[in-house]
Amino acid sequence: MSLQDLPSLMYLLLVIVLGLIVGIENEYRKLNGAKIFFGLRTSIFISILGYVFSLLYLLIDNIGAILGGVATIIVISTSLYIEKTKFSRSPGATTYASVFIMFFSGMLVGLGAYQYAIVITILLAAISIYKREFISTIHKITRKELLAAINLLLIAFVVLFFLPDTYLGPYSIFNPFEFWVIVATVGFVFFLQYLALKISNRGLMFSSVIGSLITSTAVAFDLIRIGNRTKGASKSIFYNIMFASNLPMILVQGLLFAFVITLSSYVAYYLIPVIVVSMVPLVLLMYKGRKNFEQKVKKPSSPFPIIETMEFAVIFFAIFTISRAVSILDPGLLIVSTFLSGLANVASTVLAVSFLYLHGGITAAYTAFLIGLSISAGLIMKGMLGFMSKDKYVKTRLIAYSVAIGLASLVTSVISYYGI
Repeated sequence: MSLQDLPSLMYLLLVIVLGLIVGIENEYRKLNGAKIFFGLRTSIFISILGYVFSLLYLLIDNIGAILGGVATIIVISTSLYIEKTKFSRSPGATTYASVFIMFFSGMLVGLGAYQYAIVITILLAAISIYKREFISTIHKITRKELLAAINLLLIAFVVLFFLPDTYLGPYSIFNPFEFWVIVATVGFVFFLQYLALKISNRGLMFSSVIGSLITSTAVAFDLIRIGNRTKGASKSIFYNIMFASNLPMILVQGLLFAFVITLSSYVAYYLIPVIVVSMVPLVLLMYKGRKNFEQKVKKPSSPFPIIETMEFAVIFFAIFTISRAVSILDPGLLIVSTFLSGLANVASTVLAVSFLYLHGGITAAYTAFLIGLSISAGLIMKGMLGFMSKDKYVKTRLIAYSVAIGLASLVTSVISYYGI
């Protein structure tokens, strides 16, 4: 490669800026008492050094240039580490690792992969500056919470990989992989609710809205579980189930998912009546109970209640299995299977119906009708969960309001499609 083919000098400027980012952050930490041998000038120097070795590699087209750069940075970083250890009497290897990262970030810029260099450098600066916050947070973690997090990760990312993604049993209606995905999803929703309430005992609405983007039914179940263990939180539990869990279900899982997947304005247009009928009473409820959303609520006793997670996952999966069995036994009963699926999870039902529309299996009007059915089922399911509440206020109102709004949206869907 000739000199004319080398990267633009703008890349060199970028390398200096990356060095400045980490260097300024380290100098700031020095002012606050940190013992660091990796200041502004050293950071820029290391970054430029990596860039120079990448240019040398491009010029001579020999891997020896890269190996020489690695050997050089090992000598430099080891020297810095030894001096730092002598001075601070601390064996921490943060400086050692930071030197390597800055060197290879400069090298990445020279090789043209500047996007990775930018991201890596910013992450390095962020991790360094937030060190105290990380340590402080770690000190607040209890053994019970750590065990719950590890168990959840084992379930979600270890056990799951060993389960076959195949359909078994009569009519091939059982899939071990799909069942365990539901277990992991429900577990994460419960864990999210716990974390939100640990950070702030007024974080109920935020965690409910976020969790409902995944599964509003699981959020409602968890809210009832929290309400059964918390005295004086009746109104907060009721209003959060009715609004904070249903709003994402209707607007995001129902309307937004359908439009994004189908890219059909007709589907969205046909959905307007059921969306309006569902949302108007919920908005009125929100206005009426606006002072009760952030009522103080105690966090659950366990971050990851495995028994309750499995119980809900079994119910969740049983509804899906029944729905699949109905569709297999009689494909003409798509309406019934869609409604049953909506009882468990509106998001997955909307996805299935939307993909069916994309493959030309159903019309836009019928797609909207089926999505309306799933939204109605999701609302009615909240009422069915009300029977699990030990609080009379929550039980009576949740059953009455949820079933009433669900039936209203169901009737609206039928009238809109059939023109009755």
